[in-house]
Amino acid sequence: MDLSNVSPQIPISIANSSDPYTPPEERMQLTRRALQILLESGFKVQLITKSDLVMRDVDLIAAGNCSVSFTITTLDEKVSDRLEPGAPPPSRRLEALRLLTKQGVPCSVRLDPIIPYVNDRDLQGTINAFVEAGASHLTASTYKARADNFRRVTATLPDLAENLTNLYWVRGEVIGRTRYLPVEVRRDIIGRVMAIVGRYGLSFGTCREGLVQPSLGARCDGTHLIPLRRGLTRRGS
Repeated sequence: MDLSNVSPQIPISIANSSDPYTPPEERMQLTRRALQILLESGFKVQLITKSDLVMRDVDLIAAGNCSVSFTITTLDEKVSDRLEPGAPPPSRRLEALRLLTKQGVPCSVRLDPIIPYVNDRDLQGTINAFVEAGASHLTASTYKARADNFRRVTATLPDLAENLTNLYWVRGEVIGRTRYLPVEVRRDIIGRVMAIVGRYGLSFGTCREGLVQPSLGARCDGTHLIPLRRGLTRRGS
């Protein structure tokens, strides 16, 4: 692997639109091999996952310039099973978060997406669970609707189809090709999350909300947590 053109100052995110710990990874260990090359070379890495399989690689993670971000949409395992079929339940993700932070790995949580009527009710209890498990940062984002993903969401949650259609297709704001919640609803949800996070002293950020939204001393994605444990060494193969 030739790393000569990669800037060591830019965090490498694995992965924003997929998961580095899908079920085949347990057998194939491709993520582990990539991590070994990057972290032993001194690069900064953030892992974004919904899987507790990340614990397998704690020996590499805890010794390198690496932080872990867990996506935990809800603590309700029945709702999680409907929204995230095949993903490990939130209880296992919380336990992995707890174990990693005990090993000195800085961790953040992505409360994403926040869907009205689904996971916006007990924000206090949800965030409290993240804090108790050792999270240092929270990233929050509301659900953004497109026709294809909206059909899947309403098929999964048919009892909420009318309310969500009103929020997104009648009252919602169109930004590009995406339908957002009405701006006042977004401000309310993000504002409530930020107020709770602030009371716990965590850093906080929100991404792609279309709002002028302050953060709490952080990059929205949590990459500011990446520690510097190794210096960069150049290598290639």
